[in-house]
Amino acid sequence: MAKPPPTPTARAQSAYRERMREKGLVARQVYIRPRHKSLLGKIEMMLREPVLPPFIPLERARPMSTAWTTTALYQELAKSDLGKSGVTLELIEGAEPAIAATMAEHGDLQIQLAVAGEQIFVSVPLCMGSEVKNRARFNEACLRLNPLNPLSNIGLQTIDGEDVYIVFGELSAQAPLSNVIEEILVLADNTLEAAEAFADELN
Repeated sequence: MAKPPPTPTARAQSAYRERMREKGLVARQVYIRPRHKSLLGKIEMMLREPVLPPFIPLERARPMSTAWTTTALYQELAKSDLGKSGVTLELIEGAEPAIAATMAEHGDLQIQLAVAGEQIFVSVPLCMGSEVKNRARFNEACLRLNPLNPLSNIGLQTIDGEDVYIVFGELSAQAPLSNVIEEILVLADNTLEAAEAFADELN
């Protein structure tokens, strides 16, 4: 019996690792307090640079006085460092517009963002329900992983009549742009980590 082709997330994970290796970067596992995960992500990005910048305390950005719309958020993301760092952004028009962010350094993983009411919803598909060998065991594994990734969660959506596992996060619609960018980057990393953790659970 022929082995099924790798899932899109698995291909993205493999491409991401190869891209990191080509840059001369190495993976290291660290153990930290869950509340420091966002700080670790920022420090990691600094440590990827050839020359370390002088240490600057990371300030907490203040909430915006007005809420984002999806279109306004797209326009600001496109002008930000995120839009200049190999991340391709596309505004998907419609009754409920959304933003598609294709992460080149994460194997072209595609993250979707949308503003709905008082929340910004950020998500990326992890796998199809039909790809899971044992749904009950997989569901328990997802629940056990969620507390380890405080900025991301794993859930289920029905798309075109089929269950899809997604990795998602939510922010206030008044969150500063820096927080939105941080959520996008952390969600991309967490999705690839989840794909690696669950590789043996998928067909």
